[in-house]
Amino acid sequence: MLKVNQTIKLEPQSLIYNRSYESTIFNIADTTFTIKMPYDNGKLVLLSVGTMLKVTIEENQTSFISEVLGRTFSPEPSLTLALPVNLLDKKTQKSTKFISITSGKGGVGKTSFTINLGITLSQMGYRTFIIDADLGTANVDVLLNLQPKYNLKHILNREKDILDIIIDGPGGIHLIPGGSGLQNLADLDEWQFNRLINSFQVLEKYADVILIDTGAGLSKNVINFILASDEVIVVTTPEPHAITDAYAIIKVMDERDTTLNPKLILNRVESPEEAKKISEKMIKVTDHFLSLKLESLGYILEDSNVLRAIKKLRPFVLTDPLCPAAQCVKNISQRLIKPDANYEFEVRKNFFHRVKELFNR
Repeated sequence: MLKVNQTIKLEPQSLIYNRSYESTIFNIADTTFTIKMPYDNGKLVLLSVGTMLKVTIEENQTSFISEVLGRTFSPEPSLTLALPVNLLDKKTQKSTKFISITSGKGGVGKTSFTINLGITLSQMGYRTFIIDADLGTANVDVLLNLQPKYNLKHILNREKDILDIIIDGPGGIHLIPGGSGLQNLADLDEWQFNRLINSFQVLEKYADVILIDTGAGLSKNVINFILASDEVIVVTTPEPHAITDAYAIIKVMDERDTTLNPKLILNRVESPEEAKKISEKMIKVTDHFLSLKLESLGYILEDSNVLRAIKKLRPFVLTDPLCPAAQCVKNISQRLIKPDANYEFEVRKNFFHRVKELFNR
């Protein structure tokens, strides 16, 4: 735990200041802490805003990654640093629900479902953000006919802050564009990854729900986002190969965390009876072979209105809110929350603390 007058060691990621420096904490706020600007050979170490640095608490040798948020020279030279999420006062942490939406393979309608679910939750009064976390083939903006000027690549390159890249989408949702062609999150170095996660942390001040549209498959970044989330939704279609791939990702979840309680969505089913039959079969198989508990969250009927909406680059819950698919998404949204007006989402251990732990393993 940080304390005023505590001695700390700083190791900046800087071409100019690339040594270890000693400083002292003289103020701790809700989400930041202020330190005396360190000296080196009698001269101030002028770390610029945005500099990432490793902070080590001398008395117990615990370390964390932080970022310089500001600097001042009056009444004395000082730096303001971001307080790591695991050290935040719990009273200051907002209860934001993180929901990862994933699939065993591409082409099952995962991104379309994410968008329409987000809009439906927004219409229900929840401030909803979508993070396009499929950094290789990000396409949420394409399906929404949006042309974002900035994306997560600009965060990683320190060109923009998270609030600079957010764009407003239809139906009241807010989008954090992923940027096609970006490297896999698992390939990011420690500094890049922590900058990305620290940026996402800012969204907790504004969001009730954050939907993470993961990439399809079993890559490290997909699995770690899944394991860190409060809720996991697995989307599949009735085709045998899609069901097999969905089971594969559920099996990986079970190998990593048997306390997970993933929810299953059957997309493009011909009837409620077909959805019920497939869901029950998948639940029976997971109950027999795995330790985690799989639950059915609902289904989305095959609906020609969906394809027409996609061709128009518009969400089907907006183009035809009374169509069967839109009604199915509404039912799914209501199952995600309790009906009473005073309901607050149940949130597990802080998302950002969990995801940092997972990526640093």
